[in-house]
Amino acid sequence: MIRTFLALEIPAFIRRELSQTIREFQAEVPRGIKWVKDENLHITLQFVGDTKEEDIPEIIDFLDNIFLELPELEFFKPEIQIIPGRNPRLIWVNAKTENKEIFKAVTRIKNKLQHLDYELDKKPLKFHVTLGRIKKRLPDFFIAKALSKKINYEKFKVSEATFYRSILQPEGPIYEKIKVFRLGQKDKKIENL
Repeated sequence: MIRTFLALEIPAFIRRELSQTIREFQAEVPRGIKWVKDENLHITLQFVGDTKEEDIPEIIDFLDNIFLELPELEFFKPEIQIIPGRNPRLIWVNAKTENKEIFKAVTRIKNKLQHLDYELDKKPLKFHVTLGRIKKRLPDFFIAKALSKKINYEKFKVSEATFYRSILQPEGPIYEKIKVFRLGQKDKKIENL
């Protein structure tokens, strides 16, 4: 068994900005938050968890078809949130999209994984980039500052998804790419005919 998840890759300019935001926050609160490494910043799409290695080729074939049909995704209004409100455990950047196809695609992916006997999280889909995992109570000044921090970019596009293997280590997880999928390839194939 290997631990796997599916993610959308954020563009380099958003990754740079979020990395800089993490550095600023670390300077304010050096302890109590396990910050995500720069290379691990992504939009979580679906956590699968323990995955049978013999299922990987079938999952990849299915995802290939899903992402071939899915256009490039545009996200907007990214904002920093600390959740849940009463006992915060995560600091993340939440973003929105008006693309309804991604919700249909995720439903199809969940159905396929459940058909393969994987138990999936029942939480509703929220497009987010986790910045850090909160380990102890945060000072009020930091919460206020973090929640008022603005992301410089109002919109960004996502053109790749990745199926990852997650290897847990004491110093933090290592993510290995199993397969990268390009979004919006169906239209490009039609153009090339």
